[in-house]
Amino acid sequence: MTQIQRRFVSVNGRQVHYRIAGSGPALLLIHQSPQNSRMWAQMQQRYADRYTVIAPDTPGFGYSDALPGNPMTIAEFGAATLQFVDALGLQRFAVFGMHTGGLIATWLAWANPSRVAALVVDGYAAFTPQESTLYGDAYLPPFLPQWDGSHLRWLWSRMREQKYYFPWYDGRAEAAMAIPPQTTESSRETVMDVLDVGDTYRAGYAAAFRHNDHHWLGELQMPSWLVYRHGDPLLAHMPRLRDLPANVTVLEEPNGIPAMQDGMDGWLAQTLANEPAFVEAAAPAPASNTWQRRIITTGAGDMAVWERAGQGVLRLCLHAPGTRPLSPLQIDAGDSAWLLPDLPGHGASCESEGALDAATVVPALLAAIPADNALPLVIEAHGAAAGYVPALVQALGAAVAEVVLHSPWLLTAEEQALLLQGLPSTVIDRAGGYLCDAWQWERERHLLWPWLPPSAAARRRVDAPAPARVHDNVVELLRLGSRLHGLLRDVTHPDLAARLRALPVPLRVVGDAESDYQGRAAALSA
Repeated sequence: MTQIQRRFVSVNGRQVHYRIAGSGPALLLIHQSPQNSRMWAQMQQRYADRYTVIAPDTPGFGYSDALPGNPMTIAEFGAATLQFVDALGLQRFAVFGMHTGGLIATWLAWANPSRVAALVVDGYAAFTPQESTLYGDAYLPPFLPQWDGSHLRWLWSRMREQKYYFPWYDGRAEAAMAIPPQTTESSRETVMDVLDVGDTYRAGYAAAFRHNDHHWLGELQMPSWLVYRHGDPLLAHMPRLRDLPANVTVLEEPNGIPAMQDGMDGWLAQTLANEPAFVEAAAPAPASNTWQRRIITTGAGDMAVWERAGQGVLRLCLHAPGTRPLSPLQIDAGDSAWLLPDLPGHGASCESEGALDAATVVPALLAAIPADNALPLVIEAHGAAAGYVPALVQALGAAVAEVVLHSPWLLTAEEQALLLQGLPSTVIDRAGGYLCDAWQWERERHLLWPWLPPSAAARRRVDAPAPARVHDNVVELLRLGSRLHGLLRDVTHPDLAARLRALPVPLRVVGDAESDYQGRAAALSA
């Protein structure tokens, strides 16, 4: 099986995530809304023996930074994709896109006829001005976290409904689709696609719905296939494509994606026969004091790390397990060098299925530290990430100059047992109840100490957590699923306080009294 590599590239200050596999002429894959480049795994495997297959996350989707400003147009998505292509040094390429991605691909081909060798679109969305008006607001209600978690219940039902009607909110028999309904697992996958991006999900859809001027098709100059599959609601748009040039072929495919790809095999081989192989240029060194994201291959899978060069010390800063990873916007960077990893199983480091015990996570964190680092190391750990500190200090030895703990979790054996017993359900049920269970646990852990039995004694006198903060952390809990138990088990070991006190390096504790259960963190620093 061909290895699909994940990478980030800096494009005008934005971090763009992409996947690359294979060798040969370049084939660019552009995903539909609200998905990301992960959807192309099978297609990258299929074509990697013949082509260099490159699949970016479009702006604001997957792990790519969004473009500033809203709303966006297909042309703006296309221009951003062209900037990505330029950043890779890609001069000639074929492009394949699906739905929203098909519109972006068409813009690329229309705007850059000398660079696009071939175009394939799976489901060209030929919306009319009337449909643009009809679908706009109704199809795309805001997706904003609510204090009671009701937005999650709505999302689950919404993603199931889209397999019954198009548009999803039109329950008339005339709008019914005769396609297989969502399974419980496919419901989870489509829900996670939206949870990955939040309210940004509307940007891609809205750009597609607003796009109703299709003159680009009549001006395409390269060999082009516009494919309409049976079962795709956009099949109804096929008769709208008329008077196209001879190089543009409109195809109806009754036998689904495998048959479409079988047809593409021969067509691409002929069309790209004389295209040069893509030769990847060396990435430029990042400018000093600028943040750059990279992917590190570890025993815990790919791990995403924000890094910044600096002076004085190198700060390895760990977010709390089960919470949203830290970003550069949350850091007062000063002159220091920084490493901000997404812990394995979290954020852009979530794409692995192995266990997340400390014996796996700690070596992954060590792999983030450059082998040529000569700066003294400061380890900062938030919340339960304090549980990784003793093993990190033991492995790094004299390289560690200081440890800084932000509100560490320090539990007894009984408290640890209660914490683990009370974790949210990971059983994915047909009604999506597991989403609400994760929401309730995450919200209430801010209101009650989660390692005590629910009671007045467990109540914390704090402000209610902001729904957006709860939502961000719930997304991470859902990524972790059943691995959450082992993750928290290892970082809340009852002897952690004693091990931290025994560290052979200076130890500093940061936090407010209200976040310091029974004053244990203050006692630790004393």
